[in-house]
Amino acid sequence: MQDDGMLKKERAYIKSKAEIADMHFDELLQIVNGFGPYQKLRLFLICLVGIVCAFHAMNMVFVGAKPDYQCKIGAMNLSESDGFVNTSFTQWMNFLRAKGDGCEMYNPTQAYNMIANGTLAIRGSEVTGDSNLPLETCTEWEYSEDVYGPTIVSDFDLVCSQAWLRSTSKTFYFLGRLLGAVIFGQLSDIFGRKPMFFFGLLFLLIAGCVAAVAPSMAVFIPFYILQGAAQTGLFLVAYTMCTELVAPKYRLMAGFMIQSFYSVGYMTLSLMAYFIRHWRYIEVAITVPVALFAAYWWCLPESVRWLLSKNKIEEARVIMKKVAKTNKVVLTDNMMENLTDKKDQPEVPEDRKYTFLDLLRPFPMFLLSINVWFNWLINAMVYYGLSLGTDNLGGDPYINFCIAGAVEIPAYVLCVIFLNRLGRRWPLCGTMLAGGISCIISGFIPNDMVAVKVTFAMLGKFGITASYGIIYLMAAEVFPTVVRNAGMGVSSMCARIGGMLAPQMLELKQVWGPLPLILFGGLSILAGGLALLLPETAGKPLPQTIEDCLNNRSKKVTKDLETTEKINLQEKL
Repeated sequence: MQDDGMLKKERAYIKSKAEIADMHFDELLQIVNGFGPYQKLRLFLICLVGIVCAFHAMNMVFVGAKPDYQCKIGAMNLSESDGFVNTSFTQWMNFLRAKGDGCEMYNPTQAYNMIANGTLAIRGSEVTGDSNLPLETCTEWEYSEDVYGPTIVSDFDLVCSQAWLRSTSKTFYFLGRLLGAVIFGQLSDIFGRKPMFFFGLLFLLIAGCVAAVAPSMAVFIPFYILQGAAQTGLFLVAYTMCTELVAPKYRLMAGFMIQSFYSVGYMTLSLMAYFIRHWRYIEVAITVPVALFAAYWWCLPESVRWLLSKNKIEEARVIMKKVAKTNKVVLTDNMMENLTDKKDQPEVPEDRKYTFLDLLRPFPMFLLSINVWFNWLINAMVYYGLSLGTDNLGGDPYINFCIAGAVEIPAYVLCVIFLNRLGRRWPLCGTMLAGGISCIISGFIPNDMVAVKVTFAMLGKFGITASYGIIYLMAAEVFPTVVRNAGMGVSSMCARIGGMLAPQMLELKQVWGPLPLILFGGLSILAGGLALLLPETAGKPLPQTIEDCLNNRSKKVTKDLETTEKINLQEKL
């Protein structure tokens, strides 16, 4: 009994003032209808931002697409007296490029001189004589526009010796996303959700416009990094606003709702890119709509949860009265006392500070943390690898990309339906195994069986999308309250590192065509197997201490999603 009393006392001390206020606010939110007309309208408006975020997250698939290319050869007058018999200029160019790979060709001047002196002759498609000509490096290229219009590859000649800049620019973009997640996450806690939401919009608008008119890669890459930071920061703040807006039992649905709008933007981008074709105009088309969201300033409120955490009680009361009025609920002054009465709140002890290092000790906690972070890294790497690599599957890249976005919506819907029924651990394992096996099968399917290859790749995308959503929630539930912020922060960082690795993994197709898909599949299967070692978190209270996390001794509760009621929504990001 004494141990139980000490445990209760310890947990009481661990709860912060913000957590107590949050519990009171959740009760009040239920009274005024936690998912009424007020929340539904603003949730819809915020979710629209997810569409624009998807535009900027995935635009490199078309902006940085690599069209077919060949060495550019200057015009020359071909004379039969000089050894050209029934030879067209096209046949002459094909001869010069015959031994090259798009980066080298025969020296045109030397070849012409050898033909002129009779040591080499071209008759139609036949070459006679000494064809042992030296190869030279191409300095100019011609690009096909059969599939793509102008891209940064064709405008800035990102081929041959400069080809590395194409994949590196994508990696730098994910570096920007890492910075955006860290910076916006911290600043939104300090200055509020609403200011950082509009700062993200402004930041994205400026970065996108400058990138659209960049005269060189030296200008494009820095602003593309800023674009990644702004897009990620904006989406994370919008995600937080969505989930903080509604009652606890609707948070899971709100989170998956904005992700579904993200998928709609994903699909819409393929349609825009198909009709626009020019990379600069694509950048303009996806950036200009950002300015329209400035009108939200007059209809989006600050997060009441954030206001309470900063002791801005009066501002919170004003917003809650608007919520009650819109939802046609009478809110009395007595009901508002939950927002102001803090006399009974225990103080957080100053003699115990928890840090990142507590995630690494004792050894079982170290293993649990590494497992969660590895799953985040692999999920992000495979998700973005499949998203950015749709042009490698064969067939129409625009249709492939659209399908890759479309499969995300049913994945999110199934997560909402089944997570509380089947738990977290087995669905996470199952979706990663299914996604991984599908990727491996797709890798081994011959390129001429395009429909079958794309089908299995999309099944892989379906599985990894579902698992990505599950690990998001599971990580927030598995880390104890005292180190949850630190745990989720490292998780987010691992996801960004996974995103940075994805473009480089795709380049392994130069070694062996199926290799990227096989690696994506194998790593997914490995991570899915390791997920079975994680504790089940569904239907259990959130662990408050390291000991709770390791023992997994919390009693099962009966209400769905009660495990997430006390999660600080910024921690989920």
